[in-house]
Amino acid sequence: MADDNPLLKALPPAVDYLSYLTILEYNLTAKQLPILHDILQDTTLTSNIGWDLVHLLLPLLPESQACLQDVARLGNPREVVLKVTELLEALAATEEAEEQEEQEEEDEDQAENVGGSTEQTTGTKAGERSEETTTSSAPSNSGTVLGHDDQTESRQPPSRTSQFCALLDMLAILHPRIKTQHPSRFLSTSLQPVLSTYATLLKDDHAIEAVLGFIKTLAGSKRPQLPPRKSSTQVPIKSERTPLSAPDPEASDNPVAPEEHALQKKLLQSFLTFVAEGYVSSLPSDDLDSDEVVIAMSWSSRLQEQLHPKRIIPGRRLLCKAFEEDDTLHCRDSIMGQMLALTRDLGLTPSELVETLQDPPDPDDEDSDNLPSSALDVPLSRPGCLYLICATIASDVFFHAPSTISELSIFPIFSSITSNFLGEPSSGSIGTEAPSLVDSLLFLGLYIQDGTKSIGQLPQDDQLYTNTLQRLALLSANTPHTPLRYHAHLLASQLLHAHPNENVRLSYIKDTLQHCPYENLKASAVGWLKDEILASTHPPSTQSDSRPDSKPSIFATPACIETLAPHLFPTPSNLSYEAFVAHQPFFLAVLNFYYFLLASDALRETLGLAVIRESGEWLAEMEARVLDSEKNVEDGVVELQLLEQAVGMCRDKRVDVMGNR
Repeated sequence: MADDNPLLKALPPAVDYLSYLTILEYNLTAKQLPILHDILQDTTLTSNIGWDLVHLLLPLLPESQACLQDVARLGNPREVVLKVTELLEALAATEEAEEQEEQEEEDEDQAENVGGSTEQTTGTKAGERSEETTTSSAPSNSGTVLGHDDQTESRQPPSRTSQFCALLDMLAILHPRIKTQHPSRFLSTSLQPVLSTYATLLKDDHAIEAVLGFIKTLAGSKRPQLPPRKSSTQVPIKSERTPLSAPDPEASDNPVAPEEHALQKKLLQSFLTFVAEGYVSSLPSDDLDSDEVVIAMSWSSRLQEQLHPKRIIPGRRLLCKAFEEDDTLHCRDSIMGQMLALTRDLGLTPSELVETLQDPPDPDDEDSDNLPSSALDVPLSRPGCLYLICATIASDVFFHAPSTISELSIFPIFSSITSNFLGEPSSGSIGTEAPSLVDSLLFLGLYIQDGTKSIGQLPQDDQLYTNTLQRLALLSANTPHTPLRYHAHLLASQLLHAHPNENVRLSYIKDTLQHCPYENLKASAVGWLKDEILASTHPPSTQSDSRPDSKPSIFATPACIETLAPHLFPTPSNLSYEAFVAHQPFFLAVLNFYYFLLASDALRETLGLAVIRESGEWLAEMEARVLDSEKNVEDGVVELQLLEQAVGMCRDKRVDVMGNR
């Protein structure tokens, strides 16, 4: 009977509030939740005990969702928001501790099974990760709150994602209820734990949907709900009819200062950029087939499909099509679209994003325990701003949304952005950045250079131009993903050929051939030289700025090849067998270039035959070294066979052109 229910019998004033909380702790079960829901409609009671109910209700999700909402609506908002923040911190700490423990166990297993089979260990770890995602336990400080009901004790604890979403729903109700002169203090205290917990749930689409809904609520967006979309996630749709909340019992009569509104807005803008950073950075690389890989958002690859459809390999599945048809990939575009809508709700403009990307890093932006006192104290996430500006461009290029991007240029905008993200070329770390970051940088650069054709105002200091080129070239040499290496090479090539001063272009090619330690990059320099020669030897009718009396390009004179010859034709006998095989990409590029010169009567006439005449000894030495290396090197036989074939073709062509000279 209801009269025998301990939750009803002990209602205050029968006992004090503290004693009633103790009774709840020992008697609360899932079956009692409907009764507790009715009890919590008493605003006075909920205001006094609500803050200490959250940790009892959280393990009873999803049945306790209504009661948690009651606490958020009717409890003391200042006390409850602190309790929710505490539980969010506990969620993040528990996840980090379990990850550390799992890593330690994995290290121990590897140490114990050196040289043994790892199949069983791999299966065990995968099972643990799967179980952790779906049936994670409650925060460590929640205590034994499942009561004495046998059926309740055997219930499966809610996942971390369920707890996280429930706590976010509460925060979305609590923050608007707090009426104080400085609401930003509560907001900034809550956002950091939300972000920390979200960082442990990045691969769960329910978590990102909950975070975006939380931001939308606090931003006060009046936009209607989006129509149903294709998605790999099934997120419950909330009712638009929300019960009324109780007023803040400690409300301040003083109005909120205008600067406080600006600070709250900047806090939410900053939070959104960090959410964008976490989401895009966590996106995996997916194999569509044996020929193509999706790298995070694959913006740079999709842009190339849009701008250069003739370069698409016949029969290959288009990434643009894959992002339309594959639910998982389509969801990525949809989520980025929601983030763009939130930037508009929060007044975060593309120009502000670009300005943040251009600003040099500020050491004062490091994490601080001090609460911000003004909007200027709140930093935006630099990677997050990059992802959002790329999403803005993508919405225009891929989905034909109205463009809101102001004019962009390679110099000084893109050059300063690459400098901030990649650092100095001499750092030795370029190419080790996250694939999502590299993809976004290349997408931005290709959009500006290849899409808008806006190189901007070239710097007076050629070193600034050279540094930008070197960063892109190093990306093309060091980035592990093939599509990104190609896009970096493409962008570097376009930027090099776009410089109006041919002496600067020749100097950069020479410097790369002479000093670059990467053979694949030196091979690219040979390709750049070939492109420059072709561009300079076109008939005058194809050159828009050509005049009959104009001075010929240096790339169309014998001086070009003569200047580069010592670096194009190095003596192969000076290299060890292993080094010779390592130089294969460069030597193969040089041999192809050499054949290119031999095969063209016009080029031989324009560039002269001095280098070709004098290179016979080099070609013979190259052939001898290839044959000798094939006998002594076990690895790289295929590469040596390609070199042997190229040497043979050049030798035969040289004989055709020059006889035996």
